[in-house]
Parts: sequence; structure tokens; C-alpha cells
Amino acid sequence: MAQVVGKIGMKVLTIAVGVPVGIATRKAVARLWVAFRPEQPAHTVKDREARWADVMGYAALAGAGGVAAKLLTRKGAETTYRKLLGVEPPAAGPTREQKRLQQATENAAT
Repeated sequence: MAQVVGKIGMKVLTIAVGVPVGIATRKAVARLWVAFRPEQPAHTVKDREARWADVMGYAALAGAGGVAAKLLTRKGAETTYRKLLGVEPPAAGPTREQKRLQQATENAAT
């Protein structure tokens, strides 16, 4: 039962930390783009005036920002959990990629 409460608490903390981190990351990516390319970012290839290099560059920058936000969110939630409760947070479960890899390994073994 305590494990379930710990996991729910960790999820709540992750959401509480993740929202401001996500907003800050989105703003940082937009500011970084404008610092190097003064024109508006090309969010989609449907924009007829967008160049492929701009679209791919923005996608790479946004992807890197997303990964950084995910790491900051998890580490921030873990730190907050430790400070609030004085115990280690529950371990993160396997990601989809890890589950798929495990399933593929099991299928290959049979």
C-alpha cells in the first residue's frame, strides 16, 4: 500500500514540477531560435515559405529542449520527494522503449 501511495505522490510531484519546466523550456527554445535566426521559427513544413533547413533545425532544437525538460522534471521531482518525505522516491518504471526491447529479446529467444 505504501508503494502505491509513493508512486502516486511521485506522479503528482512530477506534474507539479513538469508544468513550469515545460513552459520555461518552450520559451527558452523560442528565444534561442530568435537569437540565431531573427525570423519566426518554422514549426511545420506546411508553411510554404519555410526552408527545410529551418524546419529541421527547429525540430532538432525543440527535441533537445524536450529531452532536457524531461530530465529536469524527473530530477526536480525526485529532489522534492526526498526533501518532503526524507526517503528515496520510488524507482522509475521501464520506458516504452525498454519494454519493447525486452519483448523483442524474449521473442528472439523463443
